[in-house]
Amino acid sequence: MAEQMKSSGKTLNELVAKKATSLFGPRVNFNTLSETQKNQVYASIVESAGKSNPQVNLRMMRLSRAGKGLIVLFIAISFYEIYTAENKVSETGRQLAINGAGIAGGAAGGAMAGLMCGPGAPVCVVIGGFVGGALAAWEMGRIWR
Repeated sequence: MAEQMKSSGKTLNELVAKKATSLFGPRVNFNTLSETQKNQVYASIVESAGKSNPQVNLRMMRLSRAGKGLIVLFIAISFYEIYTAENKVSETGRQLAINGAGIAGGAAGGAMAGLMCGPGAPVCVVIGGFVGGALAAWEMGRIWR
């Protein structure tokens, strides 16, 4: 996702102009700055390169919450299936196998999609993870019967 967002990054001149303006005001001319001031601009550029993007952080936090919510949902469904089953021991094993296969299939599908997609990797990984997890869980449920 980061590579896709920064596929067309800013040039060094754009970064220098932006940082010089933020440090020394809107009417600054970088060429007229002293060596110390120029070094401040360069240091500010290097420092900002290590900072994360707040918008990306917010998106990842929301996706993390959604993922945790889905885990809770799947656990609740598994408990319901076990609770309503006639043979609870067998159903417990079945639910563990299905959920384990779903997790492993999701990881494998996401990894394979990431290797095959190149620039479209963020979208492919999500789709590959979903499809891999769903297919693995479905197949494990079919085999277990």
